[in-house]
Amino acid sequence: MKKKIMYLILPFLIWGCGEDYIGQYALDDIPPGPVSGVSVENIPGGSVISYIVPTDEDFSYVKAVYKVNGQTKEQKSSVFNRKITLEGFGKSVAQQIELIAYDKSENASTPVKVDIQPLDAPVFDMIEGVTIKDDFGGIRVDWQNPHKSDVVLTVLTTTDQYGEEEWTEADRFYSSAVAGGANVRGYNDEERFFGLYFRDRWDNFSDTLYIKAKPFFEEQLDKSKFSRWNPSGIPYNAYNTVDWKIENLWNNVISGGGAGFASYTHDNTFNMGQMAKLSRIRINNRPEETTLYNFAHPKKFQIWGSNHPNVNADFSTWTLLGEFDSFKPSGLPLGEFNDDDYNYGHVNGEEWNFPLDIPPVQYIRWYVIDTWGGSEYTQVMEMTLWGEVQK
Repeated sequence: MKKKIMYLILPFLIWGCGEDYIGQYALDDIPPGPVSGVSVENIPGGSVISYIVPTDEDFSYVKAVYKVNGQTKEQKSSVFNRKITLEGFGKSVAQQIELIAYDKSENASTPVKVDIQPLDAPVFDMIEGVTIKDDFGGIRVDWQNPHKSDVVLTVLTTTDQYGEEEWTEADRFYSSAVAGGANVRGYNDEERFFGLYFRDRWDNFSDTLYIKAKPFFEEQLDKSKFSRWNPSGIPYNAYNTVDWKIENLWNNVISGGGAGFASYTHDNTFNMGQMAKLSRIRINNRPEETTLYNFAHPKKFQIWGSNHPNVNADFSTWTLLGEFDSFKPSGLPLGEFNDDDYNYGHVNGEEWNFPLDIPPVQYIRWYVIDTWGGSEYTQVMEMTLWGEVQK
């Protein structure tokens, strides 16, 4: 009996809701009014268009119709927005676009024509402001990207193919950093040509910049000559166990059990067994979830050097070769990492360049200033050094 009473009451409840009833609007064929009060802000590679929406109760969204590289594009903005951002334009060219309001019945308003002229896409300014320097094994490229655009830098070089010089891709770099930088390596110290250009995610290409460079000679240092060594005042701080002794720092093993280096402190020394002007350093870090970008993974460190063994704990007896910061690609918080972090920090290893004006050294002091997890320990899997060995 109770169920029958409920069924009788329900229609009256629905009927009585009046304007408070939430459901689908009744469909009609009456178009909404057009947008009004339109203003335009042209930005690099795009335009931001502000407007006043129509007062129709069933207004739904605004659609912009425009062209990019000759292709017609559409961009929609919901009922809650009062502006629409159009992106993907290349060189600055004036064009007339249309703004059309739609209601919930998909009726279209009278189009409002708007003149826009986006500024040049960021890739064009970036190629004009790029700096290129000769570097060890190749070139160093630096650029500014104040708009944090997602860009790809492609570097070309000439290669002898069947007796003819042909342009081939040397490397490719992805970046959205405000200040970007990349090293192109793997070449001998002979003069060669390089070309480079930027591309954004809408396939806008900058002009190609061509330069002639003469890379500095570089080779990977022979790790078989590295050895344990400690000067006065700096005791051996690493573990003595087979699994974590300092010799594992240069054993060319980056994964698997019992292959890493672990120190009780942040201050460690060793002898490279050869005098070399260092060009770069790579560190492959521990891969475990609790150690990668965590625990004792070095976050900021210094490399000091000496060309003689008569040094001690006093930093004034050493020469500072460089200070370096670890980078976590994902930016995820402590205790979290993704595949990019794993590949960058462990598989490929983090890599840094030494300044070009440092002196040749044989003895190394590796001083960790901070770790990702705030640990007093230092733990990694492998360290590799490059440079020019002094004969």
